[in-house]
Formats: sequence, C-alpha cells, structure tokens
Amino acid sequence: MTPSSRPSGAAPHGGARPEPAAPVRLLGWAALGYTAFVLYGSLVPLHFQPRAAGEAWEAFRDIRYLNLGIGSRADWVANILLFVPLAFLWMGVLCGESARFARNLAASILVMACAAALALAIEAAQIFFPPRTVSLNDVLAEDIGALAGIALWWLSGRRVLSYLAGWSDSGARAGMAPRLLAAYLFVMFAYNLLPLDLTISPIEVFHKWREGKVVLVPFGAVFPDLAQRIYALASDAAIWIPVAFLWQMSSSLPARRVVLRVTACAALLELLQLFVYSRVSDVTDILTAAAGATLGAMLATRLAGRTAQPRSTRGSRAGPVLLGLAALLAWLAVLATVFWYPFDFDTEWGFVHRRMDAVPRVPFVTYYYGTEFRAVTEVLHKTGFFLPLGALLALLGRTAQRLGVPPWAVHAIAVVLMAATAATIEAGQLFLPAKYADPTDWTLEFVGAAAGYVLAWKLSPPRRGSVL
Repeated sequence: MTPSSRPSGAAPHGGARPEPAAPVRLLGWAALGYTAFVLYGSLVPLHFQPRAAGEAWEAFRDIRYLNLGIGSRADWVANILLFVPLAFLWMGVLCGESARFARNLAASILVMACAAALALAIEAAQIFFPPRTVSLNDVLAEDIGALAGIALWWLSGRRVLSYLAGWSDSGARAGMAPRLLAAYLFVMFAYNLLPLDLTISPIEVFHKWREGKVVLVPFGAVFPDLAQRIYALASDAAIWIPVAFLWQMSSSLPARRVVLRVTACAALLELLQLFVYSRVSDVTDILTAAAGATLGAMLATRLAGRTAQPRSTRGSRAGPVLLGLAALLAWLAVLATVFWYPFDFDTEWGFVHRRMDAVPRVPFVTYYYGTEFRAVTEVLHKTGFFLPLGALLALLGRTAQRLGVPPWAVHAIAVVLMAATAATIEAGQLFLPAKYADPTDWTLEFVGAAAGYVLAWKLSPPRRGSVL
C-alpha cells in the first residue's frame, strides 16, 4: 500500500511507519503455542508415575551427564533446536521493533533466565513421566539453543517483523509469492538437512559412499518394487513444483532461467546432504527437480497468461469448473493411493475391533516412539499431501463465488469436505494391516488442507477470470 492510498490515521506522526502491532501479536500467539508444544512434547507419552517428594528430590540431585556417542548426535542437536524458536519468539514479544539497546538487553537476560529455568523444570518433571530420559545433557543443549535464539533475534529480529508485516500488505499474488517462496525453501532445506548428524570427515563420507548413500549414477538407486520407485521419483519431482511456480510468479525471469535456478538449488541441496551422514545424496534428485521445476514454471506461465486475457476471450465458465472438479477427483485418487496402498483391506470384525482398540488416545504419542527425524517426516507427509486438496477446493470456491455463491457457504462446504476427506482416509486405515489410524494424523491432514485452502484463496483473484 502506498502512502497516498493509506487510510486516514494509519500512519501517525507525519506518515512515519506505525508500530507493527499485528506481527508482534502474531509472535505472541506463536510463542504461547510453541511453549505449550515444548511442555507437551517433553512429557509425552504422559505416563505419570507418582513418587515421594524425598525420592523425587534425590533423583533430581542425581541427574548426571550421559556419555554421548555418534548415535546421539542427532538427539543433542534436536534439543538445541527445540529452544531456538522458543527464545526467538519470546524475544520478539518483549522487544517488538524497539531499537533501544537497554530494553533488548533486559529482554535477553529475562528470556535466557526463563529458558534455563524451564529446561531445569522440564528435566525435573520428566522424573515423574517415564520412560523419559533425564540428563544434564538436555539442559545444556536447551540452554545453548536459547542463547542461539536470542542471538538470532539480535541479528534478524527486525527483518522478521518486516517480513511478517508484509503479509498484511500482500493481498495481491505478486506480494505473497516471494514470501511463500522464501518460507517454502527454508522448510525444504531445513528438513532435507535433518537429522543434522553432520560430518566433515572424509572417512565418514567414504563410509557413506560404501553404504550406498552417495549415488552418482542417475536412476541407480534400488527400490523394493516398481510402485515404490514411481512414488519416489514422482514425489521428488513434485516437491520442486511449488518452488518453480512461486519463483516464476514473483519474478519477470524467463521460464528457462527459473528452471535453471531451481535446478541449481536442488544441486546445492544434494551437495549439503553429502555432509549429513544419514541422508542420501543422489544425482537423480537433481534430474527430478528439473522436471518438477519445468512443470511448475509452465503452470505459473499459463496462469499468468489466463489472468491477463480480457474477460470476453476466456470462454465459458463450464470448462474451468469441470477441469477443477477433474483435478480434485484426481487428487483424491492420489490420496487414496498414497495412504491406502496396497489396498489389502481386511473387514473381519475381530481384526477391525482390535484396530479400533489400538487407536492412540494421547495426541502425538505415536510420534514419540521414534526419532525426531521420523516425527518431522510424518508431520510433513500428512500436511504436505493435503495441501493440494485445500488449494483445489479454494480455486473451485473462487469460481463458485464468481457464480454468486456467498463466501461463507463456500468456506463452510470446504471445511466439511476437508474434514470428511481426512476422516475417510484415517477410517480406511483401520482395515489395512500395514497402516495405523490416528486422530493426530487426522488433525495434521486437516491443518494441511486448511493451510492450502487459505493460501490458494489469497493467491487467486477474487473477481477476475477463473484460475483453474
């Protein structure tokens, strides 16, 4: 929004930039939510075991440092990373856009003290919640994470606030696309470098190659069957489609240059994964990224061409609606294939009854029994596959809105369809021996669909021709 178009009273003090209250409030809600997540995640699976006060005190005084080997490297890093966002978010709440050194220093001391106290309190509480592991290693790692979060705020806090403030002024697709691109690339690189069991040892890199984790021959990786090979190649290409799409939407570069830049990002990522011991560096991923980037750039170019056409040259609305419905049905088929394959349904009542009794009652408890990397993978898997569902419903909803359907009705129908689809997927897994139904997964799937819906709704034009 330009100064000349800013509403009266929006820029006090002679047009100076106002305090970004909305981003600070957003950080406040995020800080509260993330603190709750840290507390809950530190006590899962919530198997409370009462202990006498004297016994608990002796156990707390006896907390020791544990000898950490190479296998514990990822856990150590995970505990550091757990407290980085916690300290960063609370620094944002306390500092806002203030540039006063004294205020920021006081906030840093307070956040560090509270984070250290919280780390100790969590370890003390874990004494009552077996099978949690209690150690001073976790306290030290979390203190390091808090210190890193505070330092990160000093380095980039004001830029983050400006980034968040830009979202409120970026209703147009051109304004949102670069922000979405930056966020998507950040998540992609962060995930693909997990579990952060980093190495710079040539010997360990050599062992990676000997173990088949460095694949230099295109399409040389071995898969158990053809279906898994197709799934791996298709998913490796699909994750780069949004990168090229958003890059093309946020720039005036020719499509071929966007494809080259996205492919270069993929090559950089494969190079970085060479130094993460448990990750596989595969040149095939560069080729699939180029294929996905080509498709993403083509979609963005086609979308820009359609929205630039005069209304009279776009033809009837029936075509886009039918195309959108076909895309929606196709994606529902993809979801069924991904989450129900190999479709070996067992409808015997005794089996189903046992599966229903085994459904977890504690949210996220299944994510505790495994590595942090596995938990992150499952979260991204559930949310990521449902993002396109929400996006397609939003694009169809925009078309329905232009045909006269009230927005509240469009949103209500979309919410029902997203919730019902996730519930159907999870209910179907009750009948599959190799799958597990989990209310937590339903929540993640619905959140993913809702995020895709909101983003696509904001990116699509409200009154111009259909974007489908």
